[in-house]
Amino acid sequence: MTMEVYLVGGAVRDSLLGLPVTERDYVVVGATEQEMLDAGYRTVGKDFPVFLHPETQEEYALARTERKTSPGHTGFVCYASPDVTLDEDLLRRDLTINAIARSGSGEIKDPLGGQADIASKSLKHVSDAFLEDPLRVLRVARFYSRFFHLGFTVHPDTTALIVRMVKEGQITELTPERIHGELDKALNTKDPAVFFDYLHQVGAHDFLWPEITMDDIDNLRRLSSTHLPSEQIETCFSGLTMNVDGAELKSLCQRLKCSNNRTETSGLVARFYSTWIQLNQLDAQDIISLLQQTDALRKSARFDAFNEICANISNHQSLATGWTHFRNLVATVRASDIDTGETGPALGKAIREAQTKLVKAAISANE
Repeated sequence: MTMEVYLVGGAVRDSLLGLPVTERDYVVVGATEQEMLDAGYRTVGKDFPVFLHPETQEEYALARTERKTSPGHTGFVCYASPDVTLDEDLLRRDLTINAIARSGSGEIKDPLGGQADIASKSLKHVSDAFLEDPLRVLRVARFYSRFFHLGFTVHPDTTALIVRMVKEGQITELTPERIHGELDKALNTKDPAVFFDYLHQVGAHDFLWPEITMDDIDNLRRLSSTHLPSEQIETCFSGLTMNVDGAELKSLCQRLKCSNNRTETSGLVARFYSTWIQLNQLDAQDIISLLQQTDALRKSARFDAFNEICANISNHQSLATGWTHFRNLVATVRASDIDTGETGPALGKAIREAQTKLVKAAISANE
C-alpha cells in the first residue's frame, strides 16, 4: 500500500476562506507507526499515533477511526492502521468545514460537503458521532465567534444536537482544562461575546459560568468592538468579569483553574477599575492608596498588567501613562532616604508623607 499524505482541517478551511494559515496538520494514509519512525518522524501522541516531522516539526497523524466506549475525553478507542481510508478519517471530525483535505498535488478531497457549507456559511456537524465528545459544544460556539464576522451561522440540526447534549448533562464530563482552553481561544476571536451568546442559547451557560450575566456579555461585546492593541485574551476576560462580585470571581477562576496571574489581575480590575479611571479627579492620598492596595511597588509586573488592561478597557492610554508615572515617582522614596530617625509605624508614616509630597507636586505641575 502506498503512503499518502494530506493537509487537513483548519489549514485547508482557512485557505479556502482566504484567511492566514498559522498551523498545518497532516493525515497519513497507508503507513504504519514503524514506517513513520523509520522515516525520521518523532512520536508525540499518547492516545493515538501522532508524529512530528523531522525538519518542520509539523504534526502528522496516522489515519484513524474512533469509537466512544466510556464518558470523558479519554473514553475513546482509536483504531489506526494502513487500511483506514482518508474518508473514514474525515468522518470522525466535528464540522464539515473541518473535514476537508488537500493532497500534495493540490487536489481537494471533500467527501462530506465542507466546501458547500463554506459557501453557504454554515457550521454543520459531520455525523451523529458529534454527540460523542461534549467538547464540541464549546468548539462550535468558538468557531461561531471566530467566523461570525464572515456571516457564518450554526446549522439548526447541529444546534439541536448540542441542545440534546446539554440536556443530557454531557458537558459535566468536561475537565476545567478543556473548558479553559476553548474559552481562551474564543476570547481571542473578533466576536468573543458570540461564544457566550450561543452557549447561553443552548443552555450550557449556567453550568459553565453562572456568575456571568447578560450585562457582562454585553460589556464584552462593547469592549471587543474596539481595537485591542495588546493582551486581548486577558483584557477580554477582565472586561467580561469586571462587574462580578469578588468572591464569585474568585470561585469562577478557581473552577476554571485560571493561572494565579489571571485570577489576581482580573480581581484587581474588578475591584479598582472605577478608581483607576478617575485618575485626573483624584488627590495625592487617593493615588497613593490605590498604588498601595494593588501592591504596585512590590508587584510591579502585575500592576503593569492591571494598568494595561484598564487602558484597553477604557481606551485611555494616557491614564495608564499617568499611573505608571505616579508609581515610578512613589517608588523613588526609600526608607534609607528618610533620615529623621523613625522606625516602625513612624517610619512608614514619614515615607507616606514624602510620597504624598512628591505626588502633590506632580499634580500641581500638570494643572
